[in-house]
Amino acid sequence: MVFKMEDAKDVWDKRDRATEVIFTSVEKFQRSKSNGLSKRRPKQGSANMIDSDKTRSRMAKRERILTNLQLSSLPGIATFTDRAVIGMLKTFAGIHRDETLRKRWRDDIRLTYGVGSFHVEMIFGMNAGWAVEGAVGSDYKIDATYLSPHVNMASRMMSATRQYKVTILFSQAIEELMSDQARAKLRHIDTVTVKGSSVQQRIFTYDARHEGVDFFLFNRPDEQADMDSEMYSANIWNTDQDLRQMRQHISAEFEDEFILGRNAYLAGNWDAAFRHLEKADEIMVETIIESGYLGSSGNGDESDVEDDSQSELGDGPSKALMAYIKREGLRDRGRLVAPK
Repeated sequence: MVFKMEDAKDVWDKRDRATEVIFTSVEKFQRSKSNGLSKRRPKQGSANMIDSDKTRSRMAKRERILTNLQLSSLPGIATFTDRAVIGMLKTFAGIHRDETLRKRWRDDIRLTYGVGSFHVEMIFGMNAGWAVEGAVGSDYKIDATYLSPHVNMASRMMSATRQYKVTILFSQAIEELMSDQARAKLRHIDTVTVKGSSVQQRIFTYDARHEGVDFFLFNRPDEQADMDSEMYSANIWNTDQDLRQMRQHISAEFEDEFILGRNAYLAGNWDAAFRHLEKADEIMVETIIESGYLGSSGNGDESDVEDDSQSELGDGPSKALMAYIKREGLRDRGRLVAPK
């Protein structure tokens, strides 16, 4: 990946500011809690009882502050979140631009023997929240890892990309932290309740397709990428060639039709939802075929053309929602309705 998240000095400065906001309160809270527990329980009506009540009140107030601390209050969080997402999308572009991954690995008999054509793909899941960093393992093997419900949510987002047939999925927490320019490029594909949670949340994707895109034309030296990063602006979502070309198959007509289908689906009007989603899927297929985005990943090499069986046409989220409607929908007077 040649797109820097941010200049090193800026990262450290913002880290120090965020640390001061968050962890200073944590340390004070822990010290107060420790001091409060170490004191002997005072007698009723004593001056110590008043002091203990004040300590507990301060501790409770600090705990409420920490619990309610929003990531959106951290300085520079929108820019940082945008850069994190761009980093993933630039990785996607880089995979389909890299000569070794596209050709040498594809033709390497050690990888293709017995399995046919081999190509590299990556899927991404992204969430925002706190995590505990630490070493986990045994005396024989130990790894650094991150543990928290938010990490588990990111993992579920990544797994769900297969269900919706997309490259990247974002949680609602990520979407809320991004800049307005970035949000305008995301697509709300569903509202779900994930395992282990009772809270409904919207999930989003950035429509990224490599077939028919000449990523090799947009390659830049590392120095140029670093310079562009230092001059970062949210307008990059409208000007960067990689970001624009990977979603060139998305038309305004398709977006309008999908929104109608998704809203009808979420409202329980599954009969109308199916019609709109089916139409959206047809528009996607027509756009891909008519615009020449079928099969080839561009990059100046016609041997990159894949079988249609490996490169499924149409819109993954539309197909996923239609499949769910067919499987779970009920028939009422000839119309599909959501189960109660």
